[in-house]
Amino acid sequence: MMMKYSVFAGLIAVILFSACQEDNSITTETSVEGQWELQGFRSNWIDDMISVDEMDYSDSYTFRADGTFTKFNTVLGSELSGTFEEIIPDIGDNVNHVKNLRLSFNPDELENLLNAEDVSGWNQEHQFHVFYGSNETEELSLHPDGTLSNAGFAWRDGPIYIYKK
Repeated sequence: MMMKYSVFAGLIAVILFSACQEDNSITTETSVEGQWELQGFRSNWIDDMISVDEMDYSDSYTFRADGTFTKFNTVLGSELSGTFEEIIPDIGDNVNHVKNLRLSFNPDELENLLNAEDVSGWNQEHQFHVFYGSNETEELSLHPDGTLSNAGFAWRDGPIYIYKK
């Protein structure tokens, strides 16, 4: 009889412990607020990631609760800022991400940077390292593993940049 109560008490303890554990699931309600650092990049063709340690530059995004962001590129030593909106995919969509972030850059800042003759040895042919989108916007995807990715718009065979908080 005592054995039954011990097993029952142990089972209840396991259930209560499981119910009280923190849920770290990434959902549409997950905040992107904070600083996201480039971890590396990969291609659509292979899943192997080239680490940021093997790259000659890095960049980061800082998202704020008021819907603004700053993007900083270490090689260029420059910042771009703007606003962002969160876009939740339709339930019927077959997607591998939780939500998208559409970033709209300050057009004056972007124009000044892209029209610079040469910044730290980089020129317009390297602008996609700074601005990886089109029409003054970038789109990033938040994935269930807690990473953000930026595959650009129309750069489908190019690198996919991976960021983590």
